Amino acid sequence: MFIPFSFKNDQFFQNLNILTLLIVLLFSFSILPIKAYSQESVISSIVVDGNQRITTKTIISISKIQEGVSYSPSQLNSALQLIKKSTYFKTATISVQNNILKINVTENPTINSINFEGNSKLQDLNLSELILSKERQTLSVSKTEKDSDLIASAYADIGRISASVTPKIVKLSDNRVDLIFEISEGRITEVEKITFIGNRFYSDVRLKGIISTKQAGIFRQLVKSDTYIEDKLNYDIDLLRSFYINNGYIDFEVKTSVELTRAKDAFLINYTIKEGQQYNFSKINFDISKVNIDMNSLIKLNKIKDGSVYDQRRITKLIKEIDIFLEKVGINFIEPIPVISRNDVSFTMDVEIQLQETKKLFVERIEVEGNSTTLDEVIRLQFDFVEGDPFNRRKILKAVDKIRGLGFFSNVEVKTRSGTTPEKIIIEVMLTEKPTGSLGIGAGFNSSDGSEFTFNIHERNFLGRGQTVKFDLSSSKIEKQTTFAIQDPSFLGRNLFAGISFGQTTLTPTSTPLKTEKLYFAPKIGFPLSRDANLYVTYKFDQDEVKLTSVSSSVSPLISADAGNRNKSSIILSYNLDKTNSVVNPTAGFDFRITQELNGLGGDTNFSKSEIDFKIYRTLFNDDIILSSNISSGIIIGTDADISNRFFLGGDNLKGFRNQGIGPVDTSYDNVPLGGKMFTALSLEASFPIGIPEEYGMFGGVFLDIGSLWGLDNTDSGRIDDGSKIRSAAGVSIFWDTLIGPLRFNFSRPIKKETYDIIENFRFTVDTRF
Repeated sequence: MFIPFSFKNDQFFQNLNILTLLIVLLFSFSILPIKAYSQESVISSIVVDGNQRITTKTIISISKIQEGVSYSPSQLNSALQLIKKSTYFKTATISVQNNILKINVTENPTINSINFEGNSKLQDLNLSELILSKERQTLSVSKTEKDSDLIASAYADIGRISASVTPKIVKLSDNRVDLIFEISEGRITEVEKITFIGNRFYSDVRLKGIISTKQAGIFRQLVKSDTYIEDKLNYDIDLLRSFYINNGYIDFEVKTSVELTRAKDAFLINYTIKEGQQYNFSKINFDISKVNIDMNSLIKLNKIKDGSVYDQRRITKLIKEIDIFLEKVGINFIEPIPVISRNDVSFTMDVEIQLQETKKLFVERIEVEGNSTTLDEVIRLQFDFVEGDPFNRRKILKAVDKIRGLGFFSNVEVKTRSGTTPEKIIIEVMLTEKPTGSLGIGAGFNSSDGSEFTFNIHERNFLGRGQTVKFDLSSSKIEKQTTFAIQDPSFLGRNLFAGISFGQTTLTPTSTPLKTEKLYFAPKIGFPLSRDANLYVTYKFDQDEVKLTSVSSSVSPLISADAGNRNKSSIILSYNLDKTNSVVNPTAGFDFRITQELNGLGGDTNFSKSEIDFKIYRTLFNDDIILSSNISSGIIIGTDADISNRFFLGGDNLKGFRNQGIGPVDTSYDNVPLGGKMFTALSLEASFPIGIPEEYGMFGGVFLDIGSLWGLDNTDSGRIDDGSKIRSAAGVSIFWDTLIGPLRFNFSRPIKKETYDIIENFRFTVDTRF
């Protein structure tokens, strides 16, 4: 149906005509480029203009355009984008006229030099390795912006989150520039306060000791852990979670919030904690229905008592003990699997260790990668199996621990893949080597003997053979020593230690008018008797020259009788059983050592010397208090042991008395100490927090030392008292881990002493390396 209509206003038609004209014009302009490139063009030649440093050939290669080939407008646009993405050019355009492709470019300048200004906390070399821009490369604005962010992030990682970076470009001739990063390092952003909310069972002080981030205090210049680093927060959360779960709080939850202070110069960290209920172990059960193993043997391995606090680490330790037992009795293809269920009524954790059969696999080969210096045989010696042996997961883990224990690699990874047949498996060992040489200069001091200086050069992987070469030099008021040693922990490709050392020692004790110069030579072998026990056999030849430093009549005849030259030839047997949890700072277990020295295999002396040393460690109150006891004893049998070979007590092995401060003395000649042929000493010690935040590294301690030194072959017709009189002393200690090394201050008072003993109420020691 047609409906007629009309407009009485001519103005409407005028507006309509104008609008129609605009639409037509816009449409015409929009289709002009399309008309120009609506057809594919056969490129007859390529012309490049504007390039100075980048060759025409390189630009054409980047565009991927070839002469004599037909290209559509979209393909030409893609070529243009390739040129722009190359980062060589500030601008680039493409046009086609008469089948001639014209590429016009404006090159980015070349970076002549890169400089950093305002940096002192991060060195130029470290920043240069960090950034993407490099000298003699083209300048890229996007790279420069990323470099600024990278530098700022590096400063944030060391606690300077307010650091700012401004890149500046200085134009030079020949389209070159100098790139300068102006850095404002800002202040270290400290953690002003750490707050715990919701903790009922553990105090704030205890929890602050768990996390790695510390609260700033008066010693902030000595403590670097009070710096706020965002990445450490997640690590601290993991530390708290591990601490609570290992103490039975399996439902533990924690959330963090971080706030800036009003001055925006420090952070406030809040930990909101939900501890939950503490769970205990119920009875540990074993399921051996699928294997033929003696149940009593497994029960004996279990040290977890019913009702004790649940600790995941104790289950891991039990699994490890079962693995060791299975390996010892030669049982393969059996794996202990812990199945843990919670009982929310009794708040206990039910643990069942299921011994399950695993797939029977055999090692086809072991492949080692990444050891450019270390020989393959050194790596393979760490495996307790060879190609063709049954595949054993626990032996793999053991080998990884041993490889890491070598100290030659910064990263150790072991993977497995299928072999050439379904029952075979290939083990891949991927290593990243690290430097194994070291040069050390050190200094030490104690209030009795004064200062000590040391210098050493060590190489722990000599020629990639896993051998250690050492040169040590030390000098103090009473002792100067030079030593050179070579050690091979895998002698002849076996689990056998071999080494040789030789050197010179000069002893000038202040308490006696004697100077002893020793030249020695000592080859040594050793081998393990068990996982924690080792036996060492050493042959040692000493050439001693003992001189009197005073020839006056005031020198004791018992001292002057020991002057002269003598050779000592000995065999030394040493047994060590180490059951501690750490070589450096043990807190649990024990360490037992016994040494037997037999002299008389040639030389001028004939005596035997035996020593025993036994140390025990344990902790109380959630590891806050560390208890240790050390009992030692020694005896010399024979009459040829001169003063340089006898025992002495005092100083560190009997606190409260000076070095060589107790034992038989010649009271007629200035109470000169003579040493003894027998000794025994007991040291009881406890260390604990003293209320100062743990980050300051200060701890307190108390000690009680008891000991006696006695026995001489010549008492000058009874004039010398060499009886076994007990001495004892008690005191307190302050331990302080500082930047210059660990400090120890002992304040002691003798409980039982003799009138001629040399008392030491205060002793200060420091040991550092740099």
